[in-house]
Amino acid sequence: MKPTILTSPMRKIVFRRKSISTLLVFNGLILTLSSLLALISCNKENEKLAFNDIPVVESYLIKNNPVSITISRKTPYDNNVAFSNDSLDHLHIKILYNNQTRIIPSVGNGVYKDPTLLPQEGITYQLEFEFNNQLVTSSTDLPTKPVNYTQSVTVLKVPSMDFSGGFPSGGPPTMPDPVKLGWTNNDEGYYMVVIENTEKNPDPIYNFGDKDPPGRFFRNEPTQSNQYEIPSMNFQYYGKHRLILYHLNPEYAELYKDNGNSSQNLTNPATNVKNGLGIFTGLNADTLMLNVVKQ
Repeated sequence: MKPTILTSPMRKIVFRRKSISTLLVFNGLILTLSSLLALISCNKENEKLAFNDIPVVESYLIKNNPVSITISRKTPYDNNVAFSNDSLDHLHIKILYNNQTRIIPSVGNGVYKDPTLLPQEGITYQLEFEFNNQLVTSSTDLPTKPVNYTQSVTVLKVPSMDFSGGFPSGGPPTMPDPVKLGWTNNDEGYYMVVIENTEKNPDPIYNFGDKDPPGRFFRNEPTQSNQYEIPSMNFQYYGKHRLILYHLNPEYAELYKDNGNSSQNLTNPATNVKNGLGIFTGLNADTLMLNVVKQ
């Protein structure tokens, strides 16, 4: 089945801002990332001297999907630092592969896209552009498509539940067994599962009263296992769901390991971008379908 690419989960590992600048990833995935932002030193006295205006790159190359690259700026703790004169919409973004050089055009807001450049397996792609008088580079390739991707059930029967007034007197209903996913992983590669409800107006499983409705997708963290179980309680809606299995490169998984930063211990997150921050990586996916129905 043709893999489905989510614009925010797997993009999202994307970059999300917090009070002291954090750069994180994936969507609706893809990861959303969803999502580290560069952490900068808290020493105000040395901020102007220490701050280096470097770009933050976010790009996920997916087989047969047009190349898209987002460039943003590292956010300093002190707003009085000096930035370079580089415009995020007028950079000379290049992708080099198979002795070819492709200039990626800007579409505004720091985003560069080429609808004719469709990444393939077995090819190394190199990113190059200049920013603040430095050559920014990174390279990646596409991992192989997941092999022998299977599921334990194609239909999951779940009882409807109303917790708006607390648990019913008899306690919560009995839930079905978890959905078991499996795949071949002979080289301890990294994988991530993203579950997305595909209905336009999905019927919720739970009634939570006036609370905001839950999101329509969820995922696990990257794993080097060859299996994953989805607890039936994790499903929030009835209807058809995509079970998307992503094969990841190690640099993507590294983003999830950088979770020990605090305001007392700030470091830049993992990156595979030289003279920059962020991620330039390849993904490959396969998709299964699951129908969640009322019991």
